[in-house]
Amino acid sequence: MLSARVLRAAVFVVACGGLAPQPLFAQTPDAYFEFLMARRYESEGNNQAALAALERASSASPASAEVKAEIAAFHYRRNQRPDAEKAARAALAIDEKNVEANRILGQLLTGVVEAAGDRGQTAQTELALKDAILHLERALSPTAPDVQIQFTLGQLYLRSGANDKAIQILMRVVGQNPDNAQGRLTLARAYSAAKDLDSAINTLEEIVEDEPRVAAPLGQYQQDAGRFADAARSYTIALTQRPTDADLKLRRIAALYSAKDFTAAATFAADGRKQHPMDLRFLQIQARVLYELGDKPGAISALESAMRAAPTDTGVMFLLVDLYQDGGRSSDAERVLRQIVSVDPMNANALNTLGYHLAVQGEKLDEAIGFVRRALDKDPGRGEYLDSLGWAHFRKGDLNEAEKFLLQAADKLPGNAEVLDHLGDLHARRGRWQEAIASWTRALDAEPPANKAAVEKKIADAKTKIRR
Repeated sequence: MLSARVLRAAVFVVACGGLAPQPLFAQTPDAYFEFLMARRYESEGNNQAALAALERASSASPASAEVKAEIAAFHYRRNQRPDAEKAARAALAIDEKNVEANRILGQLLTGVVEAAGDRGQTAQTELALKDAILHLERALSPTAPDVQIQFTLGQLYLRSGANDKAIQILMRVVGQNPDNAQGRLTLARAYSAAKDLDSAINTLEEIVEDEPRVAAPLGQYQQDAGRFADAARSYTIALTQRPTDADLKLRRIAALYSAKDFTAAATFAADGRKQHPMDLRFLQIQARVLYELGDKPGAISALESAMRAAPTDTGVMFLLVDLYQDGGRSSDAERVLRQIVSVDPMNANALNTLGYHLAVQGEKLDEAIGFVRRALDKDPGRGEYLDSLGWAHFRKGDLNEAEKFLLQAADKLPGNAEVLDHLGDLHARRGRWQEAIASWTRALDAEPPANKAAVEKKIADAKTKIRR
């Protein structure tokens, strides 16, 4: 009869396909025998027997980190995460550098970070992120680095704000897999986070012809970099893959608008209206494009149609107000502003805009003051609103109140050309010519500057009065 030792040796040979066993860890033969049998049982689909064999191996060699790491991997492959974490931590308690245990625990912690999504960092996710990076760095072999671990580390570095580290490791991932779209997309994100848009663009341009799915993010990076014509071309490529995507179509129109290719933008906006008749964004952008092409009646008509289709859409109404004001249609602008306030009585922007509109017209000044005060009740201390209130009092002739609010506005918005122009007018009305000149001069230096010709004339007139 064969001895137990000889029998086990025979099983080793069978389990290894006839090859002599090569010990994976310097522990007892019994432990290694059970370790090999576990591999065999698992390959046959007998998971219960495989786990039992691994547990016997662990009992035979309780100081073996390798066996506990193999138990962790076994549970991880079956998505038994609590058991996998427990076994991995037990392995690392024996040997903190064990590659497999670090890999398993790093992946488990990465899952915690990914589950948190973009809901914001909590103390728990911050700790999980830090520990996931630590364990995956330990799991990364310097001689034969695992591409998946490198990619995961790149994502984690990016999330932690370590953009330079993310770029370095993701460059290695792309170097090993130059056609991998996901690797390039993540590398481009890392470049963008590091404010290197040119490198982000180059990373995706190299494969966009073969991988059109990268065209949409490429277009966004090009748009962010001010390369609007290039962005429009990238969005066109993206639309070959997603021809019904309204957002992509709008981004292409916006890029063409920014590139001042108003003719193409108008064509695509008209197409978008036909293809997406319920999406009022196409009407809005078409109105802007028509306005730039000099077709103000067409622009106004488009927005009026949008307003009839959506009488409570304040965004459409604000755009229409702008066009009415640009076209000198003051009463129509006032009518729409009043409609916005009726639809949304607490809209501070609408209240202020209506109040300032009336103040500029020099009409219904008590009502104008009332509207702006309501805006300030909603948003106290807002510099633009303080300026509107000061200007309404100025037009009414109440210079003490005007000065109080205009000085507050200038304190809130020290570089605002309109506020400085108004303050200069107040000083001039009170005969403070030097102060008026100083305010107007600062208005000319502001960004964007005040109406240059008008302000320069006021300065010249003030200097004449001083000489007299």
